[in-house]
Amino acid sequence: MNPKTLDLAPGAPRLLEKAPDDLKPYLKPEAYQSMIEIVTPVCQDLWEVEAFFREKLKQLETLANKEGLLILSASLHPFARAKEQILYEDPRYEAIFKELKIVGRRFIAQGLHVHLGMPSEEEALRLYRHLLAYLPLLLALTTSSPFYEGENTGFHSYRTKLFEVLPLAGLPRDFSSWQEYEELLLHLKRYEIIASIRDLWWDVRIQPALGTVEIRIYDAPGRLNDLLAVVAFTRVLAERLLETSLSPFPREIHLYGKWQAARHGLEGLFVDPQDRRRKFLSEALEELRILLRPKAKALGLSGYWEMLHDLLKRRPASYRMLALRETGATFAEIIAILREEFWS
Repeated sequence: MNPKTLDLAPGAPRLLEKAPDDLKPYLKPEAYQSMIEIVTPVCQDLWEVEAFFREKLKQLETLANKEGLLILSASLHPFARAKEQILYEDPRYEAIFKELKIVGRRFIAQGLHVHLGMPSEEEALRLYRHLLAYLPLLLALTTSSPFYEGENTGFHSYRTKLFEVLPLAGLPRDFSSWQEYEELLLHLKRYEIIASIRDLWWDVRIQPALGTVEIRIYDAPGRLNDLLAVVAFTRVLAERLLETSLSPFPREIHLYGKWQAARHGLEGLFVDPQDRRRKFLSEALEELRILLRPKAKALGLSGYWEMLHDLLKRRPASYRMLALRETGATFAEIIAILREEFWS
């Protein structure tokens, strides 16, 4: 961002070029020059994730400041104009935006992606299938995009709605077998609908080449501790789901839960796949926090479980942004407060 106006600035190419050697491998370009992606190495535990972010995000922030730029962690900048953003010069992005036209140009959003290593294809598919019902919980924990181009959208995660209009994006379908999943990929590649798995912009997808299940439904958390809490919750929930047998839900119930999370945040409604009761997302998350606490402790994640408790009490960034706006705060003031609170 521009430090004077706090509007988005096309500074990512400069940061990519001037990043020191120990930071450069972890920085990636994004569709627009006002975005930059930071990618962790493969981590064996959450302490490695935390250590990486505390070091490399500080390093990136210092580099940005040196170059006259600021960094903001949120899924949508509250007032930046989509049509003013400059595309990153890359053949893949140029081809995508040539096809997407105005739909793609409106998509100036960022998110969090979490990869979970899987020991086998069968377990990857098992986790993928069970996660479909729980994705609304993960979105509700991370909402940070209530404003778009200076307007209150009425959503806690408007990024979600922008993303869903893209081709092959959003909530994917279920697969009854690994063979069915592979056959879909073969068909999509055979007819040149996709070039690789990267062209499937699903909320969760299996990455056979990486041996992971990649969860992509999250907004970008507004605080580092929130990010760590969400990753810890995802990790423990995955362990639980791999030990659980769930009857499949109709896809319409998954879609309903996702809409509720995007529209209402933690106050959204959710059909629990375990007890088949309709409840608030906040209620379902609190029940899981208590239920999974022993497993979190066994995995050495008790400290992060306290961060999860704090996140549920304080609520995600969208709540802070909306509350500040209701008290009369300008978007510039909201951005300044979010930046200050990121490390708290």
